Amino acid sequence: MADAEVTIRMPGRFTGQRLLDVGTGPNIMSILSASKYFPEITCSDYVQSCREELQLWLNDEPGAFDWSPYLQYTSALEGNSTTPEDIASRLRSAVKAVLPCDVTQPNPLEQQSLEPFDVVVSSLCVDSACKTKEEYCACLGNVASLVKSGGGLILVGTLKGGNMYTVGTEIFYNVPAIDVDFLRDSLAKSGFGDIEIKQHSSNLDVKVADTAAFYHLTAKKA
Repeated sequence: MADAEVTIRMPGRFTGQRLLDVGTGPNIMSILSASKYFPEITCSDYVQSCREELQLWLNDEPGAFDWSPYLQYTSALEGNSTTPEDIASRLRSAVKAVLPCDVTQPNPLEQQSLEPFDVVVSSLCVDSACKTKEEYCACLGNVASLVKSGGGLILVGTLKGGNMYTVGTEIFYNVPAIDVDFLRDSLAKSGFGDIEIKQHSSNLDVKVADTAAFYHLTAKKA
């Protein structure tokens, strides 16, 4: 699903010191631009191999994946005011930890004793962790617990009936039948207001993912 991920940009709506990315995976795409605005970033993922792969790049170790095209793209988004090398250095400096995370648990960060974050972002994670709408609401509530009062939430996920995607030969499933009204209601139940949701049509082959659209939303916790 890498090509479907949306680079998260925050041109000033949410501010603060500390940002958490829930379900970072083995990649840096969702936090590239975030590192310009937040000096303390915590990454997290359920899968140990994803955390290890991410740590390889953060440590600038041999064999780490080459994210140069994405660094170049982010540099262009920032008006070429910073070089790709500057952005890589900035991000490595900003990421303070890569932690285990399970959004199905009341405390997704397990036994880590961390204060709630100024902003929590998550891309294509909560949807994939759930099979039903009820489970989605519960997982969203678990993620909401990681956002401080007055803090921000940024989510990217699937809309309009998409319930599967493939990575290589492996098939994965999303919670089906998510729509905008359901998202708004779920966010309100989790204590969020000031909700803005944007939809993006999917151009993916149905053999890769059967979703018709993606959503990108922002919300503020009361």
